[in-house]
Amino acid sequence: MTKKTISRSIVHTLGFLSRLPLPAHWYGGSDESLQDHAYAFPLAGAVLGAIGALSLIIASQLGLPPMGAALITFLTLAFITGALHEDGLGDTADGFFGGSTQTRRLEIMKDSHIGTFAAITLIGTIWLKTIFLATIIEKSGAQSAALAIIAIEAASRAAMMSLWYKLPSARSGGLSDKIGAPSLEATQTALIIGVGILGIGFTIIASVATFLFALLVALLILWGFANLSLAKIGGQTGDVLGAAQQITVLSLLLALVISL
Repeated sequence: MTKKTISRSIVHTLGFLSRLPLPAHWYGGSDESLQDHAYAFPLAGAVLGAIGALSLIIASQLGLPPMGAALITFLTLAFITGALHEDGLGDTADGFFGGSTQTRRLEIMKDSHIGTFAAITLIGTIWLKTIFLATIIEKSGAQSAALAIIAIEAASRAAMMSLWYKLPSARSGGLSDKIGAPSLEATQTALIIGVGILGIGFTIIASVATFLFALLVALLILWGFANLSLAKIGGQTGDVLGAAQQITVLSLLLALVISL
């Protein structure tokens, strides 16, 4: 695998995962599918995390309090991704807890309107992420918090890959169903990259023990969410994968705060 191939894969996945103004010819104009580049999800996540980290550093340098800098960081990430994963989390919350049957839950998840469960979940998630990141800034400084964001954004995209590969498609004709599941090789590569970046970041910020603890917490919560998805809708959809990314971010932030 050449550097040119890896760069192309990163740009291709950024074209899918973000609203960055990338020229179409950088990642389009070929018969390659997203599956061909899916291994680069965590690398694209690291790029997006770096943009969020930069906004955190700038906000901190301007003298904003930790809560303000943390909120700006997550607003920046939501803006550059078009709130893609937040939308998935909201739709998943509405569907899982607003419907009484699998069919009805999938119908609700497809509806673009925001229901009560989505509103509560999104407000609560943004609030908790902001508090956790602000705590990291206070305890370890803005630079450590910025590194944490890069590591977490990378690892959370690897988490998406694991559910995408492991769980069956719950909706025929949905986005994840049309694209098709990634290969085992692509999934394993993404997990190695995502966990590797997380390990480097969390070890620098705190310790190997902190990294292992955070990994365990995230795996347990992700395992629980995967089983909930199977019970509620029989598998995964694009919304479920987006929700997995947000849940992983929250899990890793929580574990880091506990460890510091």
